[in-house]
Amino acid sequence: MLHKNVCSLLDSFKNAYCLVASHDASDTFSPMKATATFAVTAGLMALMLSTGARAESPLALTVRLYNAAGVSDAEMVAARGAAGSILRDIWPDVAFRYCGPRVSSEHPIDPCDDALKPSEVVVRVINAPAFKTTLHPDAYGVTYVVKETNRGWLATVFPDRIDQAASRVGMDRGTLLGLVIAHEVGHLLLGTSYHGATGLMVAEWPDALLAARKGDAWRFSAFEAAAMRHVLASIAG
Repeated sequence: MLHKNVCSLLDSFKNAYCLVASHDASDTFSPMKATATFAVTAGLMALMLSTGARAESPLALTVRLYNAAGVSDAEMVAARGAAGSILRDIWPDVAFRYCGPRVSSEHPIDPCDDALKPSEVVVRVINAPAFKTTLHPDAYGVTYVVKETNRGWLATVFPDRIDQAASRVGMDRGTLLGLVIAHEVGHLLLGTSYHGATGLMVAEWPDALLAARKGDAWRFSAFEAAAMRHVLASIAG
């Protein structure tokens, strides 16, 4: 069965974009997908060229993590490490706030009851809902993007599906969870349905890709990183 990277329109204000696993190696890059991807890529390239040199700022990119799935302390710490390493490629100051249940004794519970800052995003870690027909059956995560601002603040990742994939390919579960978190944060900052041909932002993560890719293969491209720096630099003023 061919799995397409398509999510339903949630309402008149938000678009949802899914990261899915494809189990069909014959899936091809259609002319329609190529045209759409070229248009989005061209827009990102123009944005990148307008930013000039890499922006430096004391502003922190902060990820509020809500572990509602009861993921273990060790797995969440590994996920934070993997995601943080990737996100620091685009911005030097990356912080994680552990909202809700305690992740480890080193990270006490943060009530996260203050207003969300422009440089903060929220990632919910919840098991995939059993009965939601609009959710792709192979989605590892979903990102919500507000049309009017072309930005997003909320992403959801599904550790139960991620754990299953990690077990199938012999990958550390926390590391794969962190890769998915970084991918979804990428969408929140890029603010589009863009997916790259290579690297972290590819649309589909079949088991063969997960098993074959190592380390630096899971990174943002140069122009993806520059586009995200532009967003963060504009927030920093």
